[in-house]
Amino acid sequence: MNKIILLGLRDLKTDEIILPMREYEITLIAERVALEKPDSFSDEEEENIYKLKISHIDKIKDLGEAREVKFEKGKTPSQKLRLLTENKLGREDYASFINYLMGRFEELSDDYINLNNK
Repeated sequence: MNKIILLGLRDLKTDEIILPMREYEITLIAERVALEKPDSFSDEEEENIYKLKISHIDKIKDLGEAREVKFEKGKTPSQKLRLLTENKLGREDYASFINYLMGRFEELSDDYINLNNK
C-alpha cells in the first residue's frame, strides 16, 4: 500500500452558499515533488510515501445539482501566471514555457531594470 500526502492546500473564497448534507467534487491539479522510501530494515510492509504539491484547484462541482461552484482563482502572482499561460498555450505547455522563461531570466530582468531606470 502506498500513501499520498497533499501539500499546498489553501482556503477558497466564494460568494455561493455551500449547503449542508451535500457532496462537492473538487478537482485538484498537483505534481509529485518527493518520494520517500521506507527503511528497508523495518518489519512492516513497505510503503512508499508520495508528496504531491497542489499547483491549483481546477473546479468545484455541486454533485447534488450537477453544477459548478464559482470561486476566486488567480489571486497570487504565480496563480495569475499559470492561468495566463494555460489560457494562451494550454495546460500541457505550462512546464516547458516556465523553463523557457527561467532560461531567459537574466535577459528579461536586465530589460526590466533598464526600463525602471529611465
